[in-house]
This record gives sequence, structure tokens and C-alpha cells, in this order.
Amino acid sequence: MISRPVLALCVGLGLATGFGWAFTLLQIPLGWILGAMVGGAAVTNVMEMPAQATNVRRIGQLLIGAAAATVLTPDILDAMLVLLPAMIGAAIFANLVGAALVWPFARLTGVDRTTAALSVLPAGMAEMASLAQDLGARTEVVVVVHTLRVVLVVISIPVILHLADTVQPPVQIADGASYAALLACLGAGAVIAFVSSRLGVLNPWILMPMVVGVVLVAFGFSLMPLPQPLLIAAQVGIGFSLGTRLDVADLVHVPKITVGALASGLALIAIMTYVATPFLLTWIDADRLSLVLGLAPGGLGEMIATSKAVGGATALVAGFQFVRSFITNMLVPPIVSRVFKSGS
Repeated sequence: MISRPVLALCVGLGLATGFGWAFTLLQIPLGWILGAMVGGAAVTNVMEMPAQATNVRRIGQLLIGAAAATVLTPDILDAMLVLLPAMIGAAIFANLVGAALVWPFARLTGVDRTTAALSVLPAGMAEMASLAQDLGARTEVVVVVHTLRVVLVVISIPVILHLADTVQPPVQIADGASYAALLACLGAGAVIAFVSSRLGVLNPWILMPMVVGVVLVAFGFSLMPLPQPLLIAAQVGIGFSLGTRLDVADLVHVPKITVGALASGLALIAIMTYVATPFLLTWIDADRLSLVLGLAPGGLGEMIATSKAVGGATALVAGFQFVRSFITNMLVPPIVSRVFKSGS
């Protein structure tokens, strides 16, 4: 007899795949991700989602990390180093915008400034929720705000860029590319990610296969592109895990928080899209699609998956997203604990 948690997970993945397939047939941009998100949200509001859903996200992140590694070449790695100052500047700007939203968010929602800061800064949800517990902030508020912002990013990016008309370029396969190198990237990435997760490393399941990919490329190996069925599975896993966070009861229970999350999320998205992106385009050689995805205040896995789905420059997107995530998660917590540690 199938246990209820396993049944819930199977039903959820089935719905996620079904909705993703339907959305893709309807030519909805990011169909597999958005459809899977709808499926995950549907099942999590009817059946209690089991802890195993976390493993689905990890598998999706591992596959997306490997997919990002397959586009790497020595020339791309050199170009990424050249763009590092722009990545650092964009990360600092995003955090300054987030800091400017702390006071309005606190006033609108009635939460203390520590909770507001951990909610609106463009960092990882898990890291900020953990820090909220350490600082005595409202963890449930932090989780709701970060979840809704990532959902807003995923939904709004196709609208902003009119991606329905985007034609994906053909996949370029490097000379000497092999499936053995891809398998090595996945296998070694999984092992290192498992160990790293026990050591508290940020985003190990998506970062470690990318790191392994960089090492392989540096030693002259080329990776075959991730097979399309695995890429679809990765998008479904990412979308499903995001949908499982959308508990309607939580959103209805804290209406002011929901409104504040939507307002602050839209503000951050708009500023990074219509202010930061045009500015950087005058200084660096990049296409608008990839730069918007790179600067979008979404999750690292979600944005790389989106880039793969719409034919963006995945390495550039991953670089901008990683630098912002690293700077925010490493440098902002001590600042928050000192500057924003106060009452409402």
C-alpha cells in the first residue's frame, strides 16, 4: 500500500508534468516551469506535501547546474572574468535598492525592520529564513515574501521580454564533447554537493556541478549538452518545488504581508529591468534577454532554468546570479544584524 506522503509526491509530480506539457503545447513561455509550478501549488493546497519534495528540487538544481556547465568554454570563462566588476556592481546596486525598500515595507506591513530587511533583500530564501530565526525575526514573513518575489520574477520575465516570439538558437556542440564528461560532471557534482550541504555551503546542488564543469573545461574537456528529456525534468523539478511553497492559507492569513511582498517584488523587478539593465548595456557587450535574466531578483536555479528554456546566455546569467547571491548571503547578514536590528 502506498503511503500518503509518497502518494502526494507522485500526484504532485504527475500534475506538474501534465500542466507543464499542456502549457508547452499552448506555446506559453516557460511552459514546463510555469505549468509545473501550477501543479505543485495545486497539490500542496489539497494534500500535505512531504519532505521528499526537497529532493525533487535538489535533483532539478543538479541537472540545471550541469546544463549550465555544458555551455562553458575557455573563451567564455575568460569573458566572465572580464565581466566580474559589472557583476559585483550589479549585486551592490540590487542590495541598495532592497535596502531602500525596507522602511516602506515595514510601514506597509507593520513588521519590524529586521524582518523587513530579511524579506526584501535579494538573497536566498533558505538563508534569510535561517537568519530570521537567529535574529528573532518573523520567519514565516520572510518565507512568504521571498517565495512570492521569485514567482513574480518567473511570471513577469516572459511578459517583460515578449518571449513568446523568441526563437531559440540551435545548440552548439563543442568539438570533442563527450557524454562521459557530462556524466562525470553530474556524478562528481552530486557527491560534492551532498558533502557541501552537510557543511552549510550555499546552493550546493546547483553550484557544485557548475564548479566541476569549470574544472573539466579548464583541463581541456568538453561536455555534451544535457539531453532534452533531462532538461525538461529539471525545469519540472524547479517549477514543482516553487509551486509547493504557495500555500493559499498562508497568503490569506497575512494579507498585508502578501500585498507588501507583491509591491516590493514588483518594485525591485522593475528597477533592475528598466534602470540597471539599460545602464549596463551601455557598458558591456551582452544581449538584453540574458542581462535581464542575470539581474532579475529571482532564485539562482529558477533563473538558470529560465535561461536554458528561452535560449539565453546561460553562463552570463549564472555568473550575475551567483555573484549577487554570494555577496548578499555572505555580506548582508552581519549588516542586517547591526543596522536593522531594532523594533518596529
